[in-house]
Amino acid sequence: MTSGPPLRDPADPADPPTPPTPPTPPTPAPSPSPPPSPSLPHRLRARLRGLGGRLRAGLRALGRRLRAHARHALFVGVVTAVVGALATFGAEQLPKVFEDPPAGCPGAGCDGRNPTATGCAADAMTYEPAEGNPVRLHLRYSKRCGAVWGRMVAGVAGDMVTVSVAGGSSRSASISYGHDIFTPMASVGGAFRVRFCAVPTTSPNRTRTWVKYCFEATEAAAWD
Repeated sequence: MTSGPPLRDPADPADPPTPPTPPTPPTPAPSPSPPPSPSLPHRLRARLRGLGGRLRAGLRALGRRLRAHARHALFVGVVTAVVGALATFGAEQLPKVFEDPPAGCPGAGCDGRNPTATGCAADAMTYEPAEGNPVRLHLRYSKRCGAVWGRMVAGVAGDMVTVSVAGGSSRSASISYGHDIFTPMASVGGAFRVRFCAVPTTSPNRTRTWVKYCFEATEAAAWD
């Protein structure tokens, strides 16, 4: 017996049709994000630019003021220093302008100076005692210069001479080498008294023996 497809009862309902596949719903489009507001950054940038400009302008103005102040301070400092120096100089020097000028030579300024260097020796007179003068002592006098000084012309190293004006100065000199020496000048007035002394060296090698010798003279002495 041949088998075939099973017989279906006519009363049986037919196989239900396969339901169609429902369509895939479309993916909803993403909601667009709200665009960033361009006005806020723009305003902020504008404000920052304005603030920066004002800051730069202020700094430049401050720099100019500082430089001007520095120049002014430097100028004031320089002027103050100059004025201070001038004030100090004036305080020290201005009284000297009204002081008497220092005495010159010929004159009282000859005291203590070299008679040869000042030219006072050119017209000077000499007083030389003839008696007991062991080493040829000369007392010199310049009326033009108003001064006297002493001279030794036959001494040895170590011998010393001193000229002393009564009521005035005293000047001395000693022989370093050779045989002659003269003292610096001592000022005198129109009338004077001078004492002139010579003291021998104490060296054991001295070649002559003599003792301290002194004499006096005035303006009325036998000046030659």
